Amino acid sequence: MKNAIILTDREEIHRHVHGLWRSAPIRASHAERGFIHDIIEQFANLPRLFCDTTDDRLERAHFCSWWGVTMNRAYDNPAIEDLYRLHEMFHAAFMPYFPGIGFDAFHRKMEDNELKASVCSEIRVYFELPHLREIAFPHPIYADRFLSDPAMQTLWRANKPVAIETLQEARRDVMFSKPEHEMDLTERWIRRFALQNRQWSTCWYDRYGEIEQHMFAFQIRSLQGDRSGAIAEHAAWIEAQVAQDADDHIPYRQEAALFANIYWSNRRRYEAEFASATKTG
Repeated sequence: MKNAIILTDREEIHRHVHGLWRSAPIRASHAERGFIHDIIEQFANLPRLFCDTTDDRLERAHFCSWWGVTMNRAYDNPAIEDLYRLHEMFHAAFMPYFPGIGFDAFHRKMEDNELKASVCSEIRVYFELPHLREIAFPHPIYADRFLSDPAMQTLWRANKPVAIETLQEARRDVMFSKPEHEMDLTERWIRRFALQNRQWSTCWYDRYGEIEQHMFAFQIRSLQGDRSGAIAEHAAWIEAQVAQDADDHIPYRQEAALFANIYWSNRRRYEAEFASATKTG
């Protein structure tokens, strides 16, 4: 990690994030105090730290949002870049911390956070900002089956909270319950990436507790009013981890390296299967 930017005040977090957006629907929703603004307002409850990667292969799937760092990532398509940022900031904005949590409960907590972040940035965002869909992906996506469903559109218009819960349970069903023989290719990969999440948790088996403890203390100190002191201590904690990697300055390099091979192996299989399906389709 490099080029750290430390943001203490709620207003400067809003200004910084608004300056990162590259797509018109998301920028407008933030500026006009809409859906995006509400998520960033939650994100800004704590001071924040942004940075760039030093080794993209190791850090792309390091999930630093969990431990209080938001990693920048660039995409050719502005909408896709914004969706990545939305996904990561949703993770951080709604992440609970629980010192002393057992491993199985920790894994369930992280699964739930991933489920909600995925529904927000992969489905709900298109209901909230309909014009975003046409500039995001040129091919069909998982969200389309809900966007084109009259019943779901009715539920969205009439009872948005229940619509959001319904979208989450639909995705949870694919992740854990739906028989695989009934799945299409997109659903099978949602299931496989859910299995990958268990592998990620296992990579952190020996150290997840210290993250939970530190982040809980950082959270409470910030919310009690000492935002400057909390982010200063947090940045020093991150820097102490960075200093242990003399080559690439990656916090928790061992955990990053453990998971990187799993992540990139699955990513290659995913891209190959979808490329093949596109050709045959």
